Amino acid sequence: MMIMTSSCETEFQVNAENQEVPIVYCVLNNASSTQYLKLNKTYLLDKAAFSNPPDQDSVYFDGYVQVVLEEWEDGIVSNIFVFEPTSEIPKDTGFFPNSNNIIFKTEASIKGETKYSISIYLENKEKIIYAETTSMGKLRVIDPLDVPERKISLNVGQNYDCSWKPVDNAGIYQVVINFQYMEYAGSDSTPKTMVWPQAFTSPLTNAESLSKEISGSRFFYVVNENLKAQPGISRKALGLDFIILSGGEEIKFYIESTAPSDGALMEKPVYTNIINGLGVFSTVSKAEISMLPFGSVTVDSLAYGKLTKELGFLDHNGMRIEQ
Repeated sequence: MMIMTSSCETEFQVNAENQEVPIVYCVLNNASSTQYLKLNKTYLLDKAAFSNPPDQDSVYFDGYVQVVLEEWEDGIVSNIFVFEPTSEIPKDTGFFPNSNNIIFKTEASIKGETKYSISIYLENKEKIIYAETTSMGKLRVIDPLDVPERKISLNVGQNYDCSWKPVDNAGIYQVVINFQYMEYAGSDSTPKTMVWPQAFTSPLTNAESLSKEISGSRFFYVVNENLKAQPGISRKALGLDFIILSGGEEIKFYIESTAPSDGALMEKPVYTNIINGLGVFSTVSKAEISMLPFGSVTVDSLAYGKLTKELGFLDHNGMRIEQ
């Protein structure tokens, strides 16, 4: 292991000429044994550059790069994990290059309520980037529970409360709903998923439980907005996945710093907890309850309700009565 020392700075003029500022994003996931880190550098654009996207060298650091994750217990390092570069995750299309998307990857299972730090050594810049965070405790779901015969009912005027226990060191929560359904075209069938993220929820002081109300009326509206009627296509509603995420305080501060300002002329500084760079190093805890089926009333409302009756959903008998 290389021993690295450096002075640390957090103030940058991001648009200063010829200044390449490291941008780091890493969120440790306690639900996975594989962790990822994204490292780029700032890129200064002029008007002529908008018609010519930058090459790979403009957004990645060249030379030797060492990325190390350290796990701490009782004030000393108890485990060391070394990240390796990989191109296994493709980048979305956009202005910046999307070929050979370089990220860093390591195999590490994240312990609860434990301090972690990252150190990134850029040999050509003679610079060390550093950040630390504390992982969260286990996220415990109160409702919904995956029990036999449990069904989810959503309808106009009928909502559903998703609830869970607060997590130590969490700064923000989010519930994500996955609507699972099948599409049929003749003898062909295709499983489909509609992702419906809910608004963020902040933890409450000394609360015994937290909850998020899932709007039945909003569900039908979102289905109508995301799915389109197609001739010859029928659909069968299968159920919902409930994904509950708790994010560290660093994620909360970052989201708040990037949210629209109250005043039109107010500009907030974007939060970072990266020393000698910009970005976010934090943790997330996740719980998932998969494929809870709908009650028959919800299925029939998808088939014949005002907002979704043109989308071809079958009723709870597996039929469709044209009205």
